[in-house]
Amino acid sequence: MIKALCQEYSNLNSEEIDKVIDISKSLDLMANFYESDVFIDILTKNQEEAIVVAHGKAKNNSIYKNNVVGKKALSINEPGVINTLLTGITSKDIKALTQEYKLVRQSIQPIELNDKTIAVLIVEKDISKELKDEFDTNKKESKELINLIKQNSFITDNLNAAILVFDKYGNLKFKNKNTTKIYEAIGMKKDLEDVKYDDISLESEKFIDIISSHKIEQVREVNINYSFFEVKTIVRKSEELRVIQIIQDITELKEKEAELVFKSIAVKETHHRVKNNLQTVISLLRKQSRLTDNEEVKMCLDNVTNRVFAILSNHHLLSKQMDNSISILQAINLLISNIQGGYCDDKNINIYVTGEDFKINGEKSSALLLAINEAIQNCYDHAFEGKDSGNIQVLVNEEENKNIIAIVDDGIGFENDDKLKTNLGTFIIDSYIKQVLKGDVEKISTDKGTKIIFKIPK
Repeated sequence: MIKALCQEYSNLNSEEIDKVIDISKSLDLMANFYESDVFIDILTKNQEEAIVVAHGKAKNNSIYKNNVVGKKALSINEPGVINTLLTGITSKDIKALTQEYKLVRQSIQPIELNDKTIAVLIVEKDISKELKDEFDTNKKESKELINLIKQNSFITDNLNAAILVFDKYGNLKFKNKNTTKIYEAIGMKKDLEDVKYDDISLESEKFIDIISSHKIEQVREVNINYSFFEVKTIVRKSEELRVIQIIQDITELKEKEAELVFKSIAVKETHHRVKNNLQTVISLLRKQSRLTDNEEVKMCLDNVTNRVFAILSNHHLLSKQMDNSISILQAINLLISNIQGGYCDDKNINIYVTGEDFKINGEKSSALLLAINEAIQNCYDHAFEGKDSGNIQVLVNEEENKNIIAIVDDGIGFENDDKLKTNLGTFIIDSYIKQVLKGDVEKISTDKGTKIIFKIPK
């Protein structure tokens, strides 16, 4: 039976079908262990629906009256099944409507072979009684409620919220247990039996206005006694049960949002203070540089100033952001403006920045900016010796798994690599790119120029 169904409806090969058959031999054992119905479904050739190819039943505990092997599982009724078949991602606690129109909760695991999802294993538990207890309905009302849920599956996905159902006259017909909890929490302890929408609504809008509007669905936030609620109202046209309202307590979420805003402000203030302190250090270094007559000392101080400025640039940009990340193009342009301002010789050096911008977080940005600063500064210091002019290009590119930054000049190149290895700038580039950022550095130099490429994993 399984083999015939797989061959007729699916694209599974013989090895994959054998795997499904092997797993199906344990279904009854699994069903008794979980005390639930257990199924194996496969994806059909059109990949829009699934077919049940095996069914394990627990002894005296199956919710199915008829054999469902060979029946279809549609995405509208069992979205988790189709999702797991297509993505290979396990789905848990998914609400579904069975082939016999029973409400169940499904746990769905992929069955894989050679890194391919060939089928899914589904464990189902009946939640009809759970829903009846949740809404405290009698037998007649329970049937009416189940029919409502069959047409509005989102109700089962919001059982942790307050759910209220009103008829076309605005009378409250159904409510779940969480409705009472939420209304008591905000001080409305009145009896919620046989009440009108207008008497218990958390919003100012009247029932007549809601059903008269052309909005089928609307979502609003309501603040009551320091508590916050998201109120979702669904209007069903020409139905006896006319309005469904779902009230979600989002107070904790709002508090966390406020906490994040507070922390963000604190972080911004910290970056601002660090920026001010670094500006003081730079001012002292520049003053010391102006006072010295030793050219070697002056060069060392200027180099240190540029390195501190690279760190300052990072904190300056971070102090302006809500999140802990900066634009790399904005940071590079800030660096370049400082380097250009520090070179006052007669050489005409042009520098261009091109490429696709990307964001980099604060933990990585300082290290990257220090390395970029060294590479550009090396171009200014060494690339154009004996030349009156030159060009430097900074190229930025974002790939799938890494960010690439290239600093390219048309200078004289370098030959003595041993000398470069002992250079502090080279040490800074290699240590920050390779050790801190776990990236790679590529250096290519000829008599027509030098190219330094940083490859940083995302």
